[in-house]
Amino acid sequence: MKKIFVFVCAALTTLSVAAQNKEKPWSVGLYGGKVEAANDWGNHFFHPASDFYGSASLSFERYMNERFDVGIHALWGRYGTKGGDFYPTDGEFKAGLGFGAVQGKYKFLHAPKFEKSLLHPFAFVSLGARAIYGLSGDNSFETTTDDNKAISFALGGGLGCDLRINDALSVRYFATYGYPIGDGDKPDNRLCGNYSDQHLLHNLGIVYSFALDKDRDNDGVENSKDECPDNTPEEISAGVDEKGCPKDSDGDGVPDYLDKCPNNTLDERSMGVDANGCPKDTDGDGVADYKDQCPENTAEELAKGVDENGCPKDSDGDGVADYKDECPDTPAGANLANGMVDEKGCPKDTDGDGIADFEDVCPEVAGVKENKGCPEIKEEVKKVFEKALNGIEFETGSAKIKKSSNKILDDVVKIMKENPSYKLSINGHTDNVGKAEKNQKLSEDRAAAVKAYLENKGVESVRLSSAGFGQDQPVADNKTKAGRAKNRRVEFKVRFEK
Repeated sequence: MKKIFVFVCAALTTLSVAAQNKEKPWSVGLYGGKVEAANDWGNHFFHPASDFYGSASLSFERYMNERFDVGIHALWGRYGTKGGDFYPTDGEFKAGLGFGAVQGKYKFLHAPKFEKSLLHPFAFVSLGARAIYGLSGDNSFETTTDDNKAISFALGGGLGCDLRINDALSVRYFATYGYPIGDGDKPDNRLCGNYSDQHLLHNLGIVYSFALDKDRDNDGVENSKDECPDNTPEEISAGVDEKGCPKDSDGDGVPDYLDKCPNNTLDERSMGVDANGCPKDTDGDGVADYKDQCPENTAEELAKGVDENGCPKDSDGDGVADYKDECPDTPAGANLANGMVDEKGCPKDTDGDGIADFEDVCPEVAGVKENKGCPEIKEEVKKVFEKALNGIEFETGSAKIKKSSNKILDDVVKIMKENPSYKLSINGHTDNVGKAEKNQKLSEDRAAAVKAYLENKGVESVRLSSAGFGQDQPVADNKTKAGRAKNRRVEFKVRFEK
């Protein structure tokens, strides 16, 4: 029977209305019903032909949790049987019945998802007292005396179901089986209560659920609308939302009363927040994850500090973080990207001349500091270039080199071949006789002619460059013949380039 009862109720749980819960924890019920007896005069439980013995009762209950309620049930009514073994024809046993018990109720559909179900089946157990009085073994009630009254304790239990009408009212049916645990006052009198005097109480009525305190946590939101009805004073002090739950002003999932960063922006929330409601800082470097370009720094990396991007500091900007930089004061411009420092952050000295590559004009050829890391130009080389200044002669007004200049040019070729690190700039100059435009062109052509000569003698063209400066860079006075002769010249300048 129990299985069928629960099945029928469960089948209707998809029809939803508001159900009793902790928002309305108290309930009172009024019932009318029928009393059925099973005793020495016969068993009239569920007997279709038995006479009707009515009752009225009252219940008062308290919601405990999703599974259990506790309450009391008090009943007044008539108790009896008609016919049976003792009075086989028209005899009747009848009495008044008073019953009171404390009940513990178990709700079958207790999961939160069933809270708003239409039907709520339940089972209960009870312990109480029963009084049978005005006992009569014929067709009339007698005056209650000590001889016709039986009082005993009774164990009970039963099944029931609530049909919810709204969030406050339900229609309830429940059946209570009672079994006495004493033989009453007169164990030898069949009219007195004894172990065989069992009862079954059928009750049908209305149950009203209510709250003694409409705003249990005093947060300004009524219990019926409060999704968080048990807020603490601390939670309420920071404010609650329209649902009665602690406010979360910035929507980061941490309520304001716990949130030490209550005004996080969308960017700050994008990478999550910690238990304090502040942007996460996974590596603890002081830079929140949402703007941390290096969010997983190790303790070693953090030891020397991080920059505004959360990455290990590189104080000298050489591309090597401070925590592994053995030369933390590398000058600007020398870095790992251009190969001027090594992986330890120290300046490279490729040619081992003691002059770091970043200031060494000749980083692959050992040189001297006085010459910016390039090899020192020998005195004999200087003399050849000085001799060439005015020793190279051209046909008048022409870029054609005179044969008398071949000796000095051949000496220059020899120097270039003996010194492969040299690069040579060939610069042509004129005096101020004639038009400046013509002199500019003439100086360019004469420098180019010398360059061509050296190339023809085997000097790589990539090591040579030529340029003309016309009459703009005189070294002597153009007013004298001697001065004009000095101004007509070809200069050689050695370059050491990376």
